[in-house]
Amino acid sequence: MSAEQVSAGAATRRVALVTFIGGLGGGLVFPILPALGLQLGISSFVIGLILSANRLTRLACDAAAGRLVDRFGGKGPLAWGLGLEALGIMAYSAGLHLGHVAWWLLGGRIVFGVGSALLIVGAQAAVLGFSTHGDRGRRTATVRIALSMGMPGGLVLGGVIADLVSDDAAFWAGAGLTLIGAAIAWRYVPSARGGGYAHGARAGLVQRLRALVRLPEFPVLAAAWSFNALIFLCVQGVLLATLVVLVHERALALFGMGDQGTAGLMMAALMASSSVMAFGIGRAIDRVAHRATLVLPALAMLAAGFVVLGLAHTLAVTLAGTLLVGISFNAVTLPMLALLGDVTDPDQYGRAVGIYQVFGDIGGSLGPIAGLEAGVRWGLTPTYLALAVLIAAGCAMAVAVRRAEGRFAAGTAHMRESGLGGR
Repeated sequence: MSAEQVSAGAATRRVALVTFIGGLGGGLVFPILPALGLQLGISSFVIGLILSANRLTRLACDAAAGRLVDRFGGKGPLAWGLGLEALGIMAYSAGLHLGHVAWWLLGGRIVFGVGSALLIVGAQAAVLGFSTHGDRGRRTATVRIALSMGMPGGLVLGGVIADLVSDDAAFWAGAGLTLIGAAIAWRYVPSARGGGYAHGARAGLVQRLRALVRLPEFPVLAAAWSFNALIFLCVQGVLLATLVVLVHERALALFGMGDQGTAGLMMAALMASSSVMAFGIGRAIDRVAHRATLVLPALAMLAAGFVVLGLAHTLAVTLAGTLLVGISFNAVTLPMLALLGDVTDPDQYGRAVGIYQVFGDIGGSLGPIAGLEAGVRWGLTPTYLALAVLIAAGCAMAVAVRRAEGRFAAGTAHMRESGLGGR
């Protein structure tokens, strides 16, 4: 059976596989770059900028990536994205050998950002196209689990190889794996599902936003964007960028490893716990009457996790806070991504996910810069507690989107019963 003839389930699994491999490369740098930058005398602001360059670049590329997926399907964007990610990782190694390290690291993160836009937007949009309302939670969870599982693999790979061999060896291992993923995507991922992909629509981001604002479902879309920004800011932004600093300041060590190895293992625990939780969340999303019902308790648990991290001074308590964050953040993003698929026309999934990712990358771009600066100026305890307050404030939005979803579902059911159509 060719790549174009596989079932929706097989197509989802293939997208998940290449997403997992892409996550290895994405996770590899976080236990290495902050400590490496400090060792080389790079300022905390520049280190934060280097870490954020990936997402800053995605801001410019997310919407275009969505249009490419709508126009051409998943194969090309996923394969090209992984190839560019590998090229970006190679630039990290070049910086160790050719001098001007900060510029090489920054350039590598920019190239990696273009690739990750194609990979992340392409994977999420493709899986929405392979799903229906009844299985959307499980299918989106499959791809999110793959990305989350890839991240801890990369974190362990980067931290452990850097500790046992060298930073350069870790970079080359990540580049090689990512190139393998590109080959798999090109050979085995379907390029389209049926006729569900749009062709042509060339409206710019501003025009698309204006059109979306006019939709009756706009409050649901806006909530999905806002929660994605919140999670990227707090978890993928501030926490991942500052965890190695937290480990160093509080003299924490796992299995006798140094700061990089310990931080890598803790980040791996964070992402692995999120993946385990996502298995159950995906099924729950498809079973509950209203998907947003799951968001409120998840936000409360996420806020509690940052409170624990802020007040922790022992390894056990720090791990407990890390796990609380891990098991809760996917329970915010997955229901909202499935809900976005419910209220969006199938031929616009790429563009809808592109805008969704733009908002996430705004949060993810600000997170490392703001987190490292706040941690240096005021300490990590007040920084984490401030994040807990911000997350708790999001509970009001969760209540509002639950009500909006209820009105949308009731209206759709009425249209169907009246023979008027609807999604």
